[in-house]
Amino acid sequence: MEFLRRRLGLIFRALVSLALVGWLIRKIDWQHLKPIIQTVDVAWLAAALVSFVPVLLIVSWRWRLLLGVHGVHLRFWRVLELTMIGQLFSAFLLGTTGGDVIKIFYAARAVPRRKTAVGFTVIIDRVIGLVAMLLFGVALSITQLPLLLSKPGTRFWTSMFYLAALGAICVSIGGCIGPYLLRHQGLRSWLKTLPYLHRGTPLFSAYETTARAFRTNALALVGSLPSHLSVTIMGYCIFRSLHLQGSLLVFCSVLIMVNMLIALPISIGGLGLREYLFVTFFALLGIDPEHAVTFSLTFFALNLLWSFAGAPFYFLYRHETHEPAPVVSEVEPLFSKR
Repeated sequence: MEFLRRRLGLIFRALVSLALVGWLIRKIDWQHLKPIIQTVDVAWLAAALVSFVPVLLIVSWRWRLLLGVHGVHLRFWRVLELTMIGQLFSAFLLGTTGGDVIKIFYAARAVPRRKTAVGFTVIIDRVIGLVAMLLFGVALSITQLPLLLSKPGTRFWTSMFYLAALGAICVSIGGCIGPYLLRHQGLRSWLKTLPYLHRGTPLFSAYETTARAFRTNALALVGSLPSHLSVTIMGYCIFRSLHLQGSLLVFCSVLIMVNMLIALPISIGGLGLREYLFVTFFALLGIDPEHAVTFSLTFFALNLLWSFAGAPFYFLYRHETHEPAPVVSEVEPLFSKR
């Protein structure tokens, strides 16, 4: 029972993925996929592959920017190496968060004196990327809501997307004002009475330092938008490679929403859910399930290909220890009055 209890979430996600794959097997006429694949425009497919390059560069720039807040100034190439290694392991572990775990491990080895801070920047980097994706998706889809809400299936998932966007905005605001709320003497005194709180002192310090760097966080958020634009261009190139037609704005809205929804912990790395969502939403554009599934699998395959591109970075990686200069925050008490 203890084994099942600890793995209940994984079992649930596996069942969801299996159920959706079973639905797809019954829904799709798999014989129609072969002629679709045979007529793919390779030029558009190559353009889609190249379109992903800015994503890796922008993600590396954003993480390096966040590391600088904690006095960790790694070379851009070193940050890109760690990003590509994380990209590689995201193909084998459970979704992109698996790659983040590997990034935290390698970054902590590179900067042992600030391992809590650099680990926290990986999490914040992921959060900022998701918030930027949500805002980008809302901006694209807000004018298409009548269509996106026109069917029960798309209505449910569109509502989920907007609830996630609302939640992300609330959490972001709360995270930004947190250090200012902690100036309250009564609140600080109460928090210090909590058991084992002293063990989280480095984490709280990393949070305070990050939250106070408002301009850097805002720059990272705005700078993330071109990466999501690049992902959208990549998807559009795949769309054209399959000779599909439809409203560009609706397509872009659907792509961003699906990319966010598959990040929810309700399936194994988006398996099954990704295809189900594209089939459901592409029906609004009059696209048949076979083309929708082909698009989904191609989109996934190109992302997987870029994950495997991280293999050379992993095998050629040479560990270097970075020793940043001490900062005041390392010796200040928890919940300082800065």
